Amino acid sequence: MNMQTSPFFQIKPLSAERGNTLILYIGAAALLGSCACFGAADSQPTNTKETNEERSEQNVLSFSGSGYFGYRHDSNVSVSELDTNSDVADGATQLDAQLKVTVKPNDKWETALSISQANTQYQTLSAFDLALTTLSASTSYAFDFAKLGLHYYHAGAKLDGRDFLTYQQYGMSAGKLFGQRTYLRISSDIIDKQFENIPENEPNRDSEAIAVRSDLFYFFEGQDFFQIALKYQNEKAQNTVFDYSGRGIDLAYTYPFAIFSKPLDITFAYQLDVRDYASRKSGGIGREDDRHVVKMRADYAVHENVDIRLSTQYGDFASSVEGANYKETIAEVGINVHF
Repeated sequence: MNMQTSPFFQIKPLSAERGNTLILYIGAAALLGSCACFGAADSQPTNTKETNEERSEQNVLSFSGSGYFGYRHDSNVSVSELDTNSDVADGATQLDAQLKVTVKPNDKWETALSISQANTQYQTLSAFDLALTTLSASTSYAFDFAKLGLHYYHAGAKLDGRDFLTYQQYGMSAGKLFGQRTYLRISSDIIDKQFENIPENEPNRDSEAIAVRSDLFYFFEGQDFFQIALKYQNEKAQNTVFDYSGRGIDLAYTYPFAIFSKPLDITFAYQLDVRDYASRKSGGIGREDDRHVVKMRADYAVHENVDIRLSTQYGDFASSVEGANYKETIAEVGINVHF
Protein backbone atom coordinates (compact mmCIF):
# COMPACT_ATOMS: atom_id res chain seq x y z
CA MET A 1 0.00 0.00 0.00
CA ASN A 2 2.89 2.38 0.46
CA MET A 3 2.94 5.17 -2.07
CA GLN A 4 6.11 6.78 -0.71
CA THR A 5 7.92 6.62 2.64
CA SER A 6 9.76 8.83 5.23
CA PRO A 7 11.17 10.34 8.61
CA PHE A 8 9.29 11.06 11.81
CA PHE A 9 8.95 13.99 14.11
CA GLN A 10 6.32 14.59 16.76
CA ILE A 11 3.27 15.45 14.70
CA LYS A 12 -0.29 16.36 15.46
CA PRO A 13 -3.08 13.95 14.49
CA LEU A 14 -4.02 14.27 10.84
CA SER A 15 -7.28 16.17 10.53
CA ALA A 16 -9.85 16.30 7.75
CA GLU A 17 -9.49 20.08 7.69
CA ARG A 18 -5.82 19.87 6.70
CA GLY A 19 -6.52 17.34 3.94
CA ASN A 20 -9.48 19.37 2.63
CA THR A 21 -7.39 22.55 2.61
CA LEU A 22 -4.85 20.89 0.35
CA ILE A 23 -7.53 19.60 -2.01
CA LEU A 24 -9.09 23.06 -2.23
CA TYR A 25 -5.69 24.57 -2.97
CA ILE A 26 -5.04 22.12 -5.79
CA GLY A 27 -8.51 22.66 -7.22
CA ALA A 28 -8.10 26.43 -7.05
CA ALA A 29 -4.72 26.19 -8.75
CA ALA A 30 -6.23 24.24 -11.63
CA LEU A 31 -9.12 26.69 -11.98
CA LEU A 32 -6.92 29.79 -11.82
CA GLY A 33 -4.51 28.27 -14.30
CA SER A 34 -7.32 27.61 -16.77
CA CYS A 35 -8.78 31.11 -16.34
CA ALA A 36 -5.39 32.73 -16.85
CA CYS A 37 -4.82 30.79 -20.04
CA PHE A 38 -8.22 31.59 -21.56
CA GLY A 39 -7.86 35.25 -20.56
CA ALA A 40 -4.56 35.44 -22.41
CA ALA A 41 -6.13 33.88 -25.51
CA ASP A 42 -8.87 36.53 -25.61
CA SER A 43 -6.26 39.30 -25.71
CA GLN A 44 -4.71 37.98 -28.95
CA PRO A 45 -5.32 39.61 -32.39
CA THR A 46 -8.40 38.37 -34.25
CA ASN A 47 -6.45 36.64 -37.01
CA THR A 48 -4.63 34.38 -34.50
CA LYS A 49 -7.46 33.80 -32.04
CA GLU A 50 -8.86 30.72 -33.80
CA THR A 51 -5.44 29.09 -33.97
CA ASN A 52 -4.81 29.77 -30.29
CA GLU A 53 -8.23 28.40 -29.30
CA GLU A 54 -7.45 25.20 -31.17
CA ARG A 55 -4.05 24.97 -29.50
CA SER A 56 -5.70 25.70 -26.14
CA GLU A 57 -8.05 22.74 -26.47
CA GLN A 58 -5.16 20.46 -27.30
CA ASN A 59 -2.68 21.63 -24.66
CA VAL A 60 -4.59 23.13 -21.75
CA LEU A 61 -6.94 20.24 -21.04
CA SER A 62 -6.17 16.62 -21.85
CA PHE A 63 -7.55 13.22 -20.87
CA SER A 64 -5.90 9.84 -20.65
CA GLY A 65 -6.95 6.45 -19.41
CA SER A 66 -6.13 2.77 -19.34
CA GLY A 67 -7.66 -0.61 -18.69
CA TYR A 68 -5.75 -3.76 -17.75
CA PHE A 69 -6.69 -7.41 -17.49
CA GLY A 70 -4.20 -9.98 -16.23
CA TYR A 71 -3.79 -13.36 -14.64
CA ARG A 72 -1.28 -14.03 -11.88
CA HIS A 73 0.08 -16.96 -9.94
CA ASP A 74 1.03 -16.23 -6.33
CA SER A 75 3.17 -18.78 -4.50
CA ASN A 76 2.18 -17.49 -1.06
CA VAL A 77 -0.94 -15.32 -0.90
CA SER A 78 -0.41 -12.61 1.71
CA VAL A 79 -1.49 -9.25 3.14
CA SER A 80 1.68 -7.38 4.08
CA GLU A 81 -0.17 -4.63 5.98
CA LEU A 82 -1.47 -7.26 8.40
CA ASP A 83 1.72 -9.36 8.58
CA THR A 84 -0.36 -12.27 7.26
CA ASN A 85 0.54 -14.95 4.75
CA SER A 86 -1.40 -18.08 3.86
CA ASP A 87 1.56 -20.34 2.97
CA VAL A 88 -0.70 -21.47 0.10
CA ALA A 89 -0.37 -20.84 -3.65
CA ASP A 90 -3.30 -19.60 -5.73
CA GLY A 91 -4.17 -18.01 -9.06
CA ALA A 92 -5.96 -14.71 -9.42
CA THR A 93 -7.39 -12.34 -12.02
CA GLN A 94 -6.24 -8.73 -11.95
CA LEU A 95 -8.45 -5.90 -13.26
CA ASP A 96 -7.18 -2.31 -13.27
CA ALA A 97 -8.66 0.88 -14.69
CA GLN A 98 -7.54 4.50 -14.54
CA LEU A 99 -8.81 7.86 -15.78
CA LYS A 100 -6.71 11.03 -15.63
CA VAL A 101 -7.37 14.66 -16.54
CA THR A 102 -4.48 17.08 -16.94
CA VAL A 103 -4.70 20.88 -16.95
CA LYS A 104 -1.64 22.60 -18.40
CA PRO A 105 -2.13 26.37 -18.79
CA ASN A 106 1.44 26.81 -20.03
CA ASP A 107 4.71 24.92 -20.41
CA LYS A 108 5.60 25.44 -16.74
CA TRP A 109 2.36 24.83 -14.83
CA GLU A 110 0.61 21.47 -14.73
CA THR A 111 -2.21 20.09 -12.58
CA ALA A 112 -3.49 16.49 -12.73
CA LEU A 113 -6.45 14.68 -11.20
CA SER A 114 -6.90 10.92 -11.46
CA ILE A 115 -9.02 8.05 -10.22
CA SER A 116 -8.09 4.37 -10.41
CA GLN A 117 -9.57 1.03 -9.44
CA ALA A 118 -7.64 -2.21 -8.96
CA ASN A 119 -9.21 -5.58 -8.15
CA THR A 120 -7.47 -8.85 -7.34
CA GLN A 121 -9.73 -11.91 -7.14
CA TYR A 122 -8.29 -15.29 -6.16
CA GLN A 123 -9.63 -18.59 -7.40
CA THR A 124 -9.92 -20.29 -4.01
CA LEU A 125 -8.65 -17.93 -1.28
CA SER A 126 -11.45 -15.38 -1.53
CA ALA A 127 -10.63 -14.07 1.96
CA PHE A 128 -7.63 -12.35 0.32
CA ASP A 129 -9.60 -10.70 -2.51
CA LEU A 130 -8.49 -7.06 -2.63
CA ALA A 131 -10.24 -4.01 -4.12
CA LEU A 132 -8.34 -0.73 -4.12
CA THR A 133 -9.79 2.67 -5.11
CA THR A 134 -7.31 5.53 -5.39
CA LEU A 135 -7.90 9.25 -5.89
CA SER A 136 -4.95 11.54 -6.52
CA ALA A 137 -4.33 15.21 -7.21
CA SER A 138 -1.10 17.03 -7.96
CA THR A 139 0.06 20.42 -9.15
CA SER A 140 3.54 21.61 -10.08
CA TYR A 141 5.26 24.69 -11.45
CA ALA A 142 8.66 24.75 -13.13
CA PHE A 143 10.58 27.72 -11.78
CA ASP A 144 14.03 28.54 -13.14
CA PHE A 145 15.73 27.09 -10.08
CA ALA A 146 13.57 23.94 -9.66
CA LYS A 147 10.20 22.32 -10.32
CA LEU A 148 8.05 22.55 -7.17
CA GLY A 149 4.92 20.52 -6.59
CA LEU A 150 2.16 19.48 -4.20
CA HIS A 151 0.43 16.09 -4.24
CA TYR A 152 -2.32 14.20 -2.43
CA TYR A 153 -3.40 10.53 -2.48
CA HIS A 154 -6.45 8.91 -0.95
CA ALA A 155 -6.81 5.13 -1.14
CA GLY A 156 -9.60 2.96 0.15
CA ALA A 157 -9.00 -0.80 0.32
CA LYS A 158 -11.52 -3.60 0.77
CA LEU A 159 -10.55 -7.11 1.75
CA ASP A 160 -13.03 -9.87 0.90
CA GLY A 161 -15.67 -7.20 0.23
CA ARG A 162 -15.28 -5.47 3.62
CA ASP A 163 -13.62 -2.13 4.36
CA PHE A 164 -10.03 -2.82 5.29
CA LEU A 165 -7.80 0.27 5.11
CA THR A 166 -8.06 3.99 4.43
CA TYR A 167 -4.74 5.48 3.39
CA GLN A 168 -4.00 9.19 2.97
CA GLN A 169 -0.75 10.76 1.88
CA TYR A 170 0.03 14.35 1.05
CA GLY A 171 3.21 16.33 0.67
CA MET A 172 5.47 18.43 -1.49
CA SER A 173 8.33 17.82 -3.89
CA ALA A 174 11.17 19.62 -5.64
CA GLY A 175 12.86 18.49 -8.85
CA LYS A 176 15.89 19.76 -10.75
CA LEU A 177 17.49 18.81 -14.07
CA PHE A 178 21.29 18.84 -14.04
CA GLY A 179 22.70 19.06 -17.54
CA GLN A 180 20.84 16.95 -20.08
CA ARG A 181 20.95 13.55 -18.39
CA THR A 182 20.48 13.78 -14.63
CA TYR A 183 17.28 14.61 -12.79
CA LEU A 184 16.95 14.81 -8.99
CA ARG A 185 13.63 14.82 -7.14
CA ILE A 186 13.14 15.16 -3.36
CA SER A 187 9.79 14.76 -1.62
CA SER A 188 8.41 14.87 1.91
CA ASP A 189 5.05 13.42 2.94
CA ILE A 190 2.63 12.97 5.81
CA ILE A 191 0.90 9.56 5.83
CA ASP A 192 -2.19 8.47 7.72
CA LYS A 193 -3.48 4.87 7.95
CA GLN A 194 -6.81 3.85 9.44
CA PHE A 195 -7.71 0.16 9.61
CA GLU A 196 -11.31 -1.07 9.61
CA ASN A 197 -13.00 -4.29 10.75
CA ILE A 198 -10.04 -5.51 12.78
CA PRO A 199 -11.05 -8.47 15.04
CA GLU A 200 -11.54 -7.58 18.70
CA ASN A 201 -8.58 -9.67 19.82
CA GLU A 202 -6.23 -7.95 17.34
CA PRO A 203 -4.29 -4.74 18.26
CA ASN A 204 -5.16 -1.38 16.71
CA ARG A 205 -2.81 -0.64 13.81
CA ASP A 206 -3.91 2.94 13.03
CA SER A 207 -0.84 5.11 12.52
CA GLU A 208 0.65 8.35 11.26
CA ALA A 209 4.02 8.83 9.65
CA ILE A 210 6.35 11.35 8.09
CA ALA A 211 8.36 10.20 5.09
CA VAL A 212 11.16 11.64 2.97
CA ARG A 213 12.45 10.30 -0.31
CA SER A 214 15.03 11.29 -2.93
CA ASP A 215 15.03 9.94 -6.50
CA LEU A 216 17.93 10.31 -8.92
CA PHE A 217 17.37 9.52 -12.63
CA TYR A 218 20.17 9.18 -15.17
CA PHE A 219 19.28 9.00 -18.88
CA PHE A 220 21.66 7.33 -21.30
CA GLU A 221 22.04 8.12 -25.00
CA GLY A 222 20.04 5.09 -26.07
CA GLN A 223 16.89 6.22 -24.19
CA ASP A 224 17.52 3.71 -21.42
CA PHE A 225 17.70 5.12 -17.92
CA PHE A 226 18.66 4.24 -14.38
CA GLN A 227 16.92 5.24 -11.14
CA ILE A 228 18.09 5.14 -7.55
CA ALA A 229 15.97 6.22 -4.59
CA LEU A 230 16.81 6.64 -0.93
CA LYS A 231 13.91 6.69 1.54
CA TYR A 232 13.23 7.05 5.22
CA GLN A 233 10.01 6.74 7.22
CA ASN A 234 9.16 7.11 10.88
CA GLU A 235 5.76 5.73 11.82
CA LYS A 236 3.87 6.17 15.09
CA ALA A 237 0.96 3.81 15.76
CA GLN A 238 -1.78 3.98 18.38
CA ASN A 239 -0.35 0.71 19.67
CA THR A 240 3.36 1.24 20.31
CA VAL A 241 4.08 -2.34 19.21
CA PHE A 242 3.83 -1.08 15.61
CA ASP A 243 6.02 2.02 16.00
CA TYR A 244 9.01 1.82 13.68
CA SER A 245 11.67 3.76 11.81
CA GLY A 246 12.39 2.50 8.33
CA ARG A 247 15.03 3.16 5.71
CA GLY A 248 15.57 1.70 2.31
CA ILE A 249 16.76 1.93 -1.26
CA ASP A 250 15.06 1.37 -4.63
CA LEU A 251 17.01 0.59 -7.80
CA ALA A 252 15.58 0.33 -11.32
CA TYR A 253 16.90 0.13 -14.87
CA THR A 254 14.67 0.46 -17.95
CA TYR A 255 15.89 -0.54 -21.40
CA PRO A 256 13.71 0.21 -24.46
CA PHE A 257 14.29 -1.44 -27.84
CA ALA A 258 12.26 -2.84 -30.73
CA ILE A 259 11.22 -6.33 -31.84
CA PHE A 260 9.58 -6.68 -35.26
CA SER A 261 9.47 -2.87 -35.37
CA LYS A 262 7.37 -2.77 -32.19
CA PRO A 263 8.58 -1.06 -28.97
CA LEU A 264 9.53 -3.26 -26.04
CA ASP A 265 10.43 -1.84 -22.64
CA ILE A 266 12.12 -4.05 -20.05
CA THR A 267 12.56 -2.93 -16.45
CA PHE A 268 14.63 -4.57 -13.73
CA ALA A 269 14.11 -3.37 -10.16
CA TYR A 270 15.25 -4.08 -6.63
CA GLN A 271 13.77 -2.78 -3.36
CA LEU A 272 15.22 -2.96 0.14
CA ASP A 273 13.28 -1.90 3.24
CA VAL A 274 14.76 -2.19 6.72
CA ARG A 275 12.44 -1.56 9.66
CA ASP A 276 13.38 -1.23 13.32
CA TYR A 277 10.36 -1.45 15.59
CA ALA A 278 9.95 -0.18 19.14
CA SER A 279 12.19 -1.85 21.69
CA ARG A 280 10.92 -3.89 24.59
CA LYS A 281 11.76 -1.04 26.97
CA SER A 282 9.32 1.32 25.22
CA GLY A 283 6.49 -1.21 25.07
CA GLY A 284 7.42 -2.90 21.80
CA ILE A 285 8.79 -6.31 21.01
CA GLY A 286 12.16 -5.36 19.54
CA ARG A 287 11.09 -6.54 16.09
CA GLU A 288 13.36 -6.17 13.06
CA ASP A 289 12.38 -6.61 9.40
CA ASP A 290 14.56 -6.84 6.27
CA ARG A 291 12.44 -6.87 3.12
CA HIS A 292 14.06 -7.67 -0.23
CA VAL A 293 12.02 -7.57 -3.45
CA VAL A 294 13.35 -8.24 -6.98
CA LYS A 295 11.12 -7.40 -9.96
CA MET A 296 11.18 -7.75 -13.74
CA ARG A 297 8.61 -6.34 -16.16
CA ALA A 298 8.31 -6.29 -19.96
CA ASP A 299 5.79 -4.20 -21.94
CA TYR A 300 5.47 -5.00 -25.64
CA ALA A 301 3.43 -2.56 -27.76
CA VAL A 302 1.56 -4.77 -30.22
CA HIS A 303 -0.48 -1.70 -31.18
CA GLU A 304 -0.28 2.03 -30.56
CA ASN A 305 -2.86 1.64 -27.79
CA VAL A 306 -2.34 -1.98 -26.73
CA ASP A 307 0.52 -3.50 -24.72
CA ILE A 308 1.20 -7.07 -23.67
CA ARG A 309 2.72 -7.17 -20.20
CA LEU A 310 4.79 -9.86 -18.55
CA SER A 311 5.98 -9.40 -14.97
CA THR A 312 7.43 -11.38 -12.12
CA GLN A 313 8.68 -10.60 -8.64
CA TYR A 314 10.30 -12.41 -5.78
CA GLY A 315 10.05 -11.16 -2.21
CA ASP A 316 12.02 -12.27 0.83
CA PHE A 317 10.27 -10.74 3.85
CA ALA A 318 12.61 -11.60 6.71
CA SER A 319 11.36 -10.73 10.18
CA SER A 320 12.02 -11.63 13.79
CA VAL A 321 8.23 -12.09 14.12
CA GLU A 322 7.14 -15.48 12.81
CA GLY A 323 3.94 -14.36 11.09
CA ALA A 324 5.79 -11.65 9.14
CA ASN A 325 8.65 -13.94 8.06
CA TYR A 326 7.93 -15.46 4.65
CA LYS A 327 8.85 -15.63 0.96
CA GLU A 328 6.61 -14.97 -2.03
CA THR A 329 6.87 -15.25 -5.83
CA ILE A 330 4.34 -13.67 -8.20
CA ALA A 331 4.20 -14.15 -11.98
CA GLU A 332 1.68 -12.30 -14.14
CA VAL A 333 0.68 -11.88 -17.78
CA GLY A 334 -1.84 -9.34 -19.02
CA ILE A 335 -3.05 -6.89 -21.65
CA ASN A 336 -3.07 -3.14 -21.13
CA VAL A 337 -5.25 -0.89 -23.31
CA HIS A 338 -4.59 2.84 -23.06
CA PHE A 339 -5.40 6.14 -24.74
